[in-house]
Amino acid sequence: MGLKYVEQIKSVVLALLVILSILLTFSIWSYTPNYQPIEESQVEQILVDEQKELHQVIKPFRVLVTKDNSLSGTISSRMISDIMSTISNLRATELKFIQNNLTEEKINSIIQTNERISLFFPAEVPINTLRSILEFSQNELPEVSFKYLVMDWSNFQQTRMLKLFFISGENRTLYSTDVAISDEDFNSTFNEIFKQSVPYKEIKRDEKLSLYVPVNPVEVVQYTYVIDQVSPEKFKEVLFKDPNIVKRNIESATSSKYTDGMAFMTSETNTKTINYVYPASESIIDIKGSKLLQNSFDFINEHGGLTGDYRYVYRNIPKQITEYQLFLKGVPVYSSITSTRISTTWGDNQIFRYKRPYYSLDMDIASETQQLPPGERIVETLENLNDIDDIFVGYFLVQNDELLYTLEPSWFVIHNGGWTRIMSESVGGLGYGLE
Repeated sequence: MGLKYVEQIKSVVLALLVILSILLTFSIWSYTPNYQPIEESQVEQILVDEQKELHQVIKPFRVLVTKDNSLSGTISSRMISDIMSTISNLRATELKFIQNNLTEEKINSIIQTNERISLFFPAEVPINTLRSILEFSQNELPEVSFKYLVMDWSNFQQTRMLKLFFISGENRTLYSTDVAISDEDFNSTFNEIFKQSVPYKEIKRDEKLSLYVPVNPVEVVQYTYVIDQVSPEKFKEVLFKDPNIVKRNIESATSSKYTDGMAFMTSETNTKTINYVYPASESIIDIKGSKLLQNSFDFINEHGGLTGDYRYVYRNIPKQITEYQLFLKGVPVYSSITSTRISTTWGDNQIFRYKRPYYSLDMDIASETQQLPPGERIVETLENLNDIDDIFVGYFLVQNDELLYTLEPSWFVIHNGGWTRIMSESVGGLGYGLE
């Protein structure tokens, strides 16, 4: 074979190698592997109980009716739920400012005007929070709050409208709006309230808001409950960012402390309570009342922390505190042996302090009806009515043994956020108080 042919063969082979190299390179660039989709690993959310809606914790504790120039009222949990359910189906028109600097006399007059139903809330409710229950036509609402929601039905027959008044006991402001309501909703809700309400009496006070108490003896069922407990270990899992590095130290026979170096949580077995603190988030911030309530509720509800009928009852905006009281069958529960409140203190974009009981009322095993004296009789035994914020029926929680608690019906006087139990036996004798 001549040199000429050898050179030609080399050229052909080289050309083939170049072409093969180009094809191989192109195939590598254009190749798309048939990857199977990678499923995101699902992190199981830890809940201590079922989650709730905001409207389940924002409820009035008393409904007062002025009809035919007489007073009646109810604390029925079913009736209150029906009212709030009806309100949630309504649509309000524009919120209008009416007056500020309301006097006690003016507030009493608004509540006692004929053909009105007044809802008494334990604490000031931001109007912007109410939007989760009652729809408003306007996009933006002022950052105002109310403690009394008064529904006027005096023009309902002519207009099929209710006028709603929002009264702030804290800021002494009055706003109003109008809502349309169907005959069906009005009759099913309001006529039922008229039928079920019992006679109430106004207790007038000089330059103070009136008190309202039932005229007749009050029958309340006494319960004995088996309690359930959410282990502090479970709260450790939901409150700390990395539960695996949390260490537990036994402080005493009844106290343990959990810490991860940044936050700490103490648990007390004698009171069945926990106290979680994240010191780095402590901060005094400028926060709106509606934002404070929403932050608090979201934090608790995210881990299902409303382990019973807990209702919003207190706020302190400057200190960023929000509290929820345990209720049973429509009345608040108090105790001198344990806590019956969930308390949150908001910090710098996260929780600073979280105090709460870790027990819950699981199952009632015994009940009997108790009769309490009329409210007017209780009022007659009190020395200085002007020192009282309110007076109402509640339950006093006492411990029988490790797992059994009895809820005793009692009258309670409320003053500056604290309570005093009025013993039925002595009627007016001092019971138990809470700072």
